[in-house]
Amino acid sequence: MSIAEAFFSESQSRVYPWLFGQPERSYHLSELRRLTGLGSASLQRELNRLTDAGLVHSERVGNLRRFSANPQSPVFAELVALTRKALGAVPLLRDALMPLTPHLQAAWLYGSVARQTDTAQSDIDVMLVGTDLLLGDVLERLVPVEALLGRKINPSCYTPQEFERRRAEPDSFVNRVFSQPTVALIGDAHEPGAVHFGAQPDR
Repeated sequence: MSIAEAFFSESQSRVYPWLFGQPERSYHLSELRRLTGLGSASLQRELNRLTDAGLVHSERVGNLRRFSANPQSPVFAELVALTRKALGAVPLLRDALMPLTPHLQAAWLYGSVARQTDTAQSDIDVMLVGTDLLLGDVLERLVPVEALLGRKINPSCYTPQEFERRRAEPDSFVNRVFSQPTVALIGDAHEPGAVHFGAQPDR
């Protein structure tokens, strides 16, 4: 059992990374529904529970309500820390890597975090595919995330040509990665075979 499974329900594991993984942000209900993938009833039930407990602040802005983590809660710091360690990798990595596009064309989370078998000491493994993608630029984006999560992030970078060549080798490291669960971070495709790298980034 992973840390996330031990501490959080399915609904909580979808809501907490946004509210407590990025506590400086606030969200409209429709935005949270899109980000979490939860149905309206499940999401509102979770938000009502958190609001009633004083863990989440709700305010009306115009005709809409916005929700954010409540920094006045006595367990705010602990909840943020636990969420980031157990659930925060995916949203934080996506936000960190997005500025590297269009040079970064695809990225996946793999290893124990993707398999949900990680512990608090587990490294976070990320595979990236891009053109003119410099490891120094990648590390510059990932170091702050390491500090937030309190965990080491290991990026593996490939050009599109290298990635396709490794995919054609049955026993390559790339194919071993994709023989196990992965989580898509950047790119529309969720399966590596569906990603096309023909287009070059704008200069």
